[in-house]
Order: sequence, then C-alpha cells, then structure tokens
Amino acid sequence: MARGTGMLAMAAMVSTLLFPSGAFAGDDNKIMDSIEHAFVVSAVADGSEYHYTVIANGQAKSYYTNNKSFVAQAGQYVSFKAKDDRIVDFRGAAVTAPYFHEKVMAKTTTTHTLDLELHGALRLADTYSVFRVENGHVIPQSFQDIAVGAENVSVFYDEQGQGDLVLLEGKTPVNTMRVGINNNGFASLDHARLDFTSAGGLKVEDKKSHWTTDIAASTAVALVPGADGTHVSVAGQDLYVSTNRLYVYPAVESTPVQIMTFKRAYGYPLYHGDFEITPSTTAGKLQLINEVQIEDYLRQVVPSEMPASFGLEALKAQSVAARTYALGDYESTRYATKGFHVDDSTLSQVYNNSAENDLTSQAVKETKGLIMKSGDALVDARYYSTSGGYGAAKHEVWADGNGSFPGTPLSYLDAKSYVYDPAQPGELLNLNTQDEAALNSFYKNLSLTGYDSESYYFRWKVGFSKTELQNTINSNLSDRYKADPNAILTLDANGQYVSKPIPAGGVGTVNNLYVAKRGTGGNMMELVIEGSTGTYKIVKEYNIRFTIRPNKAYTGGADVLLSRAKGGSSAYDPAFVLKNYTILPSAFATFDIARDADGNLTTVTFYGGGNGHGVGMSQYGASSLGAQGWSYDRILNAYYSGMELVNVYEM
Repeated sequence: MARGTGMLAMAAMVSTLLFPSGAFAGDDNKIMDSIEHAFVVSAVADGSEYHYTVIANGQAKSYYTNNKSFVAQAGQYVSFKAKDDRIVDFRGAAVTAPYFHEKVMAKTTTTHTLDLELHGALRLADTYSVFRVENGHVIPQSFQDIAVGAENVSVFYDEQGQGDLVLLEGKTPVNTMRVGINNNGFASLDHARLDFTSAGGLKVEDKKSHWTTDIAASTAVALVPGADGTHVSVAGQDLYVSTNRLYVYPAVESTPVQIMTFKRAYGYPLYHGDFEITPSTTAGKLQLINEVQIEDYLRQVVPSEMPASFGLEALKAQSVAARTYALGDYESTRYATKGFHVDDSTLSQVYNNSAENDLTSQAVKETKGLIMKSGDALVDARYYSTSGGYGAAKHEVWADGNGSFPGTPLSYLDAKSYVYDPAQPGELLNLNTQDEAALNSFYKNLSLTGYDSESYYFRWKVGFSKTELQNTINSNLSDRYKADPNAILTLDANGQYVSKPIPAGGVGTVNNLYVAKRGTGGNMMELVIEGSTGTYKIVKEYNIRFTIRPNKAYTGGADVLLSRAKGGSSAYDPAFVLKNYTILPSAFATFDIARDADGNLTTVTFYGGGNGHGVGMSQYGASSLGAQGWSYDRILNAYYSGMELVNVYEM
C-alpha cells in the first residue's frame, strides 16, 4: 500500500472545519439504527460536542455527538447508531482506511479502472463513490471527474482490493496537457525506439524501482524495447533494463529535449516538459507521452496551425481557439484509456510540426489563460483553413456522440456569410444557399471578395473524366462504408435508403450524380450517385470529400489538376495549380455534368470554394480581419457568436 502526503494533508485540512449538522445530501431525519463502514471525512471538536462528516452508502452526511468516550479520526472507517443527525453510540473500533494517493496515469470507463502511477491498475468496486472535498464542502462527483494526470486523488480500497471511495482534494488544477506523440509523418503512436538528447543534459528515472541516472549534456540516450523490458543505453551500452514506466526529464528545466528518432517539418523536434515511456500494446513498440504546461503546449501548437505571417491579432485569436479546443479535449477524456489528453496530429491539434517563433509565442503570452465559453460550457472551438464565402453549421457537418445526424445545433456555430455583396459594398452577401443554380454561379464567380479573398483556395475547380470519376468512387466508397456504415446508403427495392455493404464492383458505371441535401451554409450533406449496380447516397461532408478524391492514386492515369484563384480574380492562376490533391478541398461546391449525344455522362467538373470543414473560425479570414484592424476578440466573435472570454487559471 502506497501512502502519499496528499490524503494526510487533506485530513488535516478538513479536520479544522466545522460542518453544520444536516448540511449534506441524504439527511432525511430518519432513525438509522445502523450505519456501517462510514468513512470519516472530518472530526471537529466544538465545546461539549464532536461534529463528524462521513460518507456512507454513497452519501455525505453530517452528525454530532456528546459522547466523548470514543473519538474517530479523519481517514478512518467507523460504525455507529444514529437518531436523526445525532450519533447515539459507536460500535466497535475505528479502522484506519487503506488507500493509495498516486497520480492517475490513465482510466478505463467501461470497467471503471484507474491506472495509478506506482500501484498500476485498480478496479473500482460496483458500489464505489467519488467525492470532492473543497472549502468545507463534500461534493458528489463521478468517474468522469477523475482526470488523467491528476495528483489530488486518494483511492480507498476494500478487503478485495477494489476501490470503494475516491476523494479529490479540491478542484483538479488544469495547467498541464498530456500529449500522445506520434512517429514519423504522424503515422502511429508506436515507436520502434526513442533517442533523447538535451543541451542541458537529461535525467532518466524508473520511479517504481527507485532507479535514476543522469545523462550528460548533448549526449543521446536510447530507449529500446526488448523481450525482457525497455533497455536504456548510451553509445550502445546498456545502463538499465525495466518493465516499468520510464521517465525522461530535462536536467535544466528551461532547456528543451530533442528527439532524434523521428522528424517533423522543421527537423528533429524540440520539446518542453517531461516524457513518459511505456510498452505499447503492440509488441516490440513503445508509447510516448509528453506532459507539458498548457502555455508551452500552445507555443508549439500555434505555429504548427497558423503561420506567423498571418499577423498578431489572428495569431492571438488562434491561441485562444487552440487553448479552448485543448481544454475541450481534456474534458472529453476521449484518450483517457491511452493515458493522454490530446495527440499531436490533426486528430487533436497539430503540435510541434513547426518551430516556435517570436510572434506566435507573443500571441500565446498576450492571451495567457484565455478561453471561450458560451454560458457555463466551453465553446466547441473548431477552426479550418479557408472559407469560400460561407461557413457551415456544426450540426450539419458532424453527428452527435450517439451517431445521430444531423447533430444537435449549437447557436454560436451556425452558418454565416463571409463574402461581400457586390451590389452593397461593405455588406455581406445573403445568398439562397439551397438554390443549385445560384450556387453554381456563386462558385464560378472569381471576382467576388470576402474575408478569405487572399487565399488561393477561395475559388477552385477540378474536372474528372467519366473513368476517373468512377475509379475514385469505386476505390473509396467501400472503405467509407466500413468506416461509417450508417452514412453510406443503398437504395433498396422499396425506395428506401439502407445501410448495406457496397458490391465488389462498387457503383459500376456512373450514370448520374446530384446533391440531395445541403446545409444552411450551402455545404453538401448528401450526395447521390446513380450507378449501374445501384443508387447510393453518401452522407456527411467528410465522406463525400474522401470519396471524390482528385488524386491519380484513386482516379488512375494522368495527374489530376486542381485550379485555384484568389478572390477578385478574372481567371484561375496557372502558377497555383495543384496536382493530385488528397481530397476534395471542401464540401462547399457545385458541379457541371457533360454528356455525349446519347446522354451518357462524359465529364464532371466541380466548382467550389474554401478548404476544410467550414465550421468555426476560418484562419485565412482571421488573418484578413486582423489586417483590417480587427482585435482578436472581435475576430473570435465573428466566428463564435456571443462567446465570452474567461481566464482558465481563475475559474
């Protein structure tokens, strides 16, 4: 049993507090003849009385007694008889409650299991409870409130070794991020080996076995998985082998650590903070987590997500959005079983792919701690590269957690116009985004201007021959079905669209395609493809963009060319044509179908605007607005309507 100082400190703290009787939930003024195995949170002398706060049967209650012949202490289990809120008689001796006070490294919601730093996996009992002790109050909490990385946690366990009570000592500070680090190209969280170095030297530690070693400045230390554990070596000579979690720290806190076994866009990456290395679930691989202060995390997110050339106010808006988005991931616990809050790829936010620079760091510093809230909730701070004139409503792009699509609307993430009306200078255009003919003219019009005019993705077009279109659809549709079967539908004999596997030959010959549904911003939500093997409906912009892919790897044959133009242009710029773009740049698009004399489809040309999903802040738009003199908070309000700025460190 590992005992930390945290629980003892908490017991000392709460034992000085006076809890008035009847102050807690569950005080129903009934006679309770037998209170068994109650955990004493506090014991406070008050004149001739003792006041106790206990947790029993999953509820916190306050009692008093005049009987001083027996005194229970905080951190003990007691049994007693009580009438109303008065203890009539203690029964038996108090038992000191065994507990672990350790950092929570990961957690699994399905089994209600905590991975504690030294003890390891600890499953909670079926009748466990969670409470937070703060400012003299005992507040019911849930498993969700136990944060990965939290160090203010005491877990009390029963005779079977299962946790039956979790106490949180105050609010868990939100000041660090735990980042899952991918290997080359952000391809995988598995690493074949890891080599660390630092100009200030390093420290390597195995906390469980009480082993440490110092690594000299600018000397590389390698961690390599083996059948007998992780080998720690310098210059090919083993220093240590361990099956436990290992830690790598900079010897000089202000000097970053460099990893030499994978590269990012700027070379071998330099990191702030500390590292945890554990064996991966993939045999012969390691998992790497970087635990870093939030502001240092942002210093390496902001330049990776927005170039310094976008200007200080846009970078400050990006800093606030990125901080808010990171806190949203922290609260969601979607990576809790893996032991981190965010990963370093586009699955969260790109982290440390570009080197830090003075202007992006200034933007982070000048917005320190600021996040966006809507009411009591964090803003869902989505952002993307470029708007083609309209933004999308979030619920018309993503499903809810239960898979329901369209999802639940968020008032601040609604569809908005970001393009100017040529007939009313300075006013935003109000287009009928459900009119296919109007949209067709809109996306073919290169002369329009808007927030994103300076982006070459403001307007784009790409053409497919019939064969190319068939090939990209048939190369990708089955994979999209496997990934999202409820969004790739087949028209059945009853005229209903149902989820069923795509035939081996895909859609066969493409005879026609049309947009069946658009979002309020004009983004494609449903695309119908009529083929020789059936009629298929692709739901959600992501699935559409990853089916109609303008890349010869999927179309076959020659390079596929994506033409682009800034706003206010008279023609697509030949200097900015892209070859074999990965996906359709956005779902804000229309298309023209050409047919031969017999009515057979021959080519399809897509005309569109923007780059990305279209929800939340457009980064090019933010840059343009900043250049026009808009402050970062005004920029944010343009994209997240009615948001309020709050300092996370003062919450």
